[in-house]
Amino acid sequence: MATCEDRPNLVERVILKLGEPENQARLIQAAWKISLLMMILGIFVAIKTVSPNLM
Repeated sequence: MATCEDRPNLVERVILKLGEPENQARLIQAAWKISLLMMILGIFVAIKTVSPNLM
């Protein structure tokens, strides 16, 4: 099976697509929301661990 070297494969196309500025902005926005959610859940777990009867 012959491969064509001048055409990027699927992984290269995905990396090139993720490199576009609007896609990077979406990724950063999603990562920020996930980290915020994890921080809130961590605070909740810490409070429940310190004083289980509080909530």
